[in-house]
Amino acid sequence: MIEQLNALVDTLHPALQILAVLVIGIVPFLESYVGAGVGALAGMPVIVAVVAAVAGNLLALAAATWLGTRARRGLTRGREKPQSERRRKLVARVDRYGVPVASLLAPTLMAISFTAFAMVAAGLDRRQVVVWQTITIIVWGVLFGALGLGALTALG
Repeated sequence: MIEQLNALVDTLHPALQILAVLVIGIVPFLESYVGAGVGALAGMPVIVAVVAAVAGNLLALAAATWLGTRARRGLTRGREKPQSERRRKLVARVDRYGVPVASLLAPTLMAISFTAFAMVAAGLDRRQVVVWQTITIIVWGVLFGALGLGALTALG
């Protein structure tokens, strides 16, 4: 299967390969880690795969934080709504573990962009969320790019 993927990828122009990995990085639940892993397994240079996947995931992060900010403004415009049970739980977890830990562990439970949206919409510091989600995107992308390269090396 990996040989077939490599053969297909080899027929594509390098710009299309990079674009494909970038698009994978944008998609929630695939993000930088799947994009980097797929790019590495497909035979792309790992650094190129990681950078493309991370760039796509950063685009999704930017959109998610923008939408989260808009949602927060809409929720608090002119009135203070009582907190929902879901929001109370989210804020309590983040208060307990902090934005860094919540950000780094979030990909194990839900998409990075969804996590960023929820954190910003819940009223957490947007700048801190963006910094730690960016670190998360890079760490997970590099980790899965290395795993993809390791798997390719082990199989080849």
